Amino acid sequence: MQVLAPKHDTKKQPAPTQEPAAQISLRAVTILEIASVLVSVFITVWAIMPLQLDQRWLSAVPALLAIALMINSHRVRGESWREIGFTTRHFGRALRLIVTPTLIAFAALAAVGYLTDSFHRTTHFWSNLLVVPVWALVQQYVLQGFIYRRVRSLLLNPLATENERKRRTKLAVVTAAAIFSFTHAPNLTLMILTFAGGLIWSWVYERAPNLFAIALSHAVISLMLMTSLPPWLLPSMSVGYKHFLYQKF
Repeated sequence: MQVLAPKHDTKKQPAPTQEPAAQISLRAVTILEIASVLVSVFITVWAIMPLQLDQRWLSAVPALLAIALMINSHRVRGESWREIGFTTRHFGRALRLIVTPTLIAFAALAAVGYLTDSFHRTTHFWSNLLVVPVWALVQQYVLQGFIYRRVRSLLLNPLATENERKRRTKLAVVTAAAIFSFTHAPNLTLMILTFAGGLIWSWVYERAPNLFAIALSHAVISLMLMTSLPPWLLPSMSVGYKHFLYQKF
């Protein structure tokens, strides 16, 4: 009696997909990218600045390394500067979205300044007029062009329902604002204000990704903060270790 060996399917079986592993790897890299940028901020404001180095350019090393990391991340992911928000595209729409909350914030700060009789010109007023808009653009690039985009990519699933995508987008906005606030510790007043600002700027960026319009709002509010709030409420714009020292601005 002849025994027949079981026939094996000779058709080529599809190789197991590597997509889950790739997704996990990408998520891990994204988390490390965000963490690396935040660590560079905290090293600068909590470790390097207190040393008061004679060669001040050394204080910029962590920030320069973080910027190099971000630029390389954009390159690897194929994100153009136009896509990030360094463009005139969406400028009008972003400006229309941001003008109302900016005017409300401006009016509120002006009211505080008037009621407390605390309007004053800062000791570096004219240099601040030049520096603050540039610094606002840098901060918005880090917050919106990098951190918000990375947080959003972690939270959003392209296959999710529309309602789920909206919910997770809101969560990304809140998370980015919380991160922005955390970087201004332990200046409690700034932490509260930057959280509110982070919510508004991230909300606008989601709908009209233009960094110039958002930075303009940031600069206007920052300059108003410096010249309107009383010292007992906002003694300085310093964060990290420097906040424990009285710093006029």
